[in-house]
Amino acid sequence: MRHALALALPLAAATALLAGCATQATTPPDGSAAVPHPVECIDPSLVRGWVYVDDEQLLVDAGRRKYRVRLAERCFALGTSPGLVFKGDHVSNRVCGHAGEYVVFAHERCRIHRVERIDDETYGKLRDANRARGEVRAGQGD
Repeated sequence: MRHALALALPLAAATALLAGCATQATTPPDGSAAVPHPVECIDPSLVRGWVYVDDEQLLVDAGRRKYRVRLAERCFALGTSPGLVFKGDHVSNRVCGHAGEYVVFAHERCRIHRVERIDDETYGKLRDANRARGEVRAGQGD
């Protein structure tokens, strides 16, 4: 009986410790962003339009949700492309900023580095600041 009690106490303490760890946020030790919640990801089938900001950044209008997409490298032809397609993960096709996700346009593809959900006010300000560059609507072009 004493042996069973001696084993039960450390086991209970370890279980409590693990339960506490499981409820904490999962931020990687390198300081990078945690895995995004699905609401932070873009469903390409809902994309209504996008705004070219620069060779490394797009604004995406997905109806009630707006996003800023940052690319992993400069994509020089992005601003002149009449159409583009988002390629997400192989299961849901959602675009979250994970490895293997791309913006595809004019026979080129650029890796997506990060996807941020932004509010309507931020989207409007960024869009208006870049209006001189023009806005491309989803479904136009190729």
